[in-house]
Amino acid sequence: METFRWIREKTAEYDLANSGVAKLDAFSNGDAPPLEEVLAELYGVSKQELVLTAGAQEGVFLSFLALKPSYVVTVVPEYEPITKLPQYLGVRQIQVANVWDAPLGQGGLILFSNPNNPTGRFLGRKELAELADEARRREAYLVVDIIFSDFVTDDVRDLPLEGVVYAHSTDKFYTSDIRVGWAFGDRKIVEKIRYLKDLANPGPRDFEKRAAARLVSRRAEIKKRNLSIIRPNAEALLAAFPNAVYKPDMPVALVPTKCDDVELAERLLARGVKTVPGRFFQAPYSIRVGLGVEEPGRFRQALGILAESWC
Repeated sequence: METFRWIREKTAEYDLANSGVAKLDAFSNGDAPPLEEVLAELYGVSKQELVLTAGAQEGVFLSFLALKPSYVVTVVPEYEPITKLPQYLGVRQIQVANVWDAPLGQGGLILFSNPNNPTGRFLGRKELAELADEARRREAYLVVDIIFSDFVTDDVRDLPLEGVVYAHSTDKFYTSDIRVGWAFGDRKIVEKIRYLKDLANPGPRDFEKRAAARLVSRRAEIKKRNLSIIRPNAEALLAAFPNAVYKPDMPVALVPTKCDDVELAERLLARGVKTVPGRFFQAPYSIRVGLGVEEPGRFRQALGILAESWC
């Protein structure tokens, strides 16, 4: 994946490429109920409607395998692994600008991030219910990566479940040194995911589950910490780049540019600032900027370099 290669291989003093937040100690002292109980309570689902995974991407991948769709609809722009998954598995792919434009038919699947990475476009519970109802009537399915949902809403209960699977992880909002994920939704689909998970990659391990349970149990506290970093950084970014595409409280923004985005990103790297070229998300002539890792003082320093180098 171009996005991952870029983030792994490029180094710089200022990290505006990461789409998560400054790390927390996942192994701090403290107790919490079992992770499955914490998550079932958070989303208002039963344990039979929930399965643990190695991360949100594994949840999406296993959902895909469980459903065996006849075709997949993805949106533009979109997170690269979501865009590439149908291609690598040899399933017919249809790309649309908006999920509401998706052609729905028997065995079809709409696969998307909500909120969208990198634009922050977000469907609330009511809109998700309408989309899920329409898909169900046409015998199609939804798989939704909701890894950024905690940033933009606290309303995560009573989501539509029939014909739908949601994937999440400790990454991004809870950023830590562990990666524990979960998928929840339609019980029949979740049962298939659980079987595939045991078949290919059993886990996570008990110490990982305990650490994840402690993190998720601190959700409100962690959100307050996260927003104390993101909000001043977003305010500074929008002051410098008013045309940035941004959903309030998301840890990323998409900033249009008038020149080649890879060349600009390389120029920024040479000056000590790592960002991500928009073309990796099918959004050329733009740069994705992370807002959640660098504390506001350092972010303003990096922003000064962006403003001087922009085109």
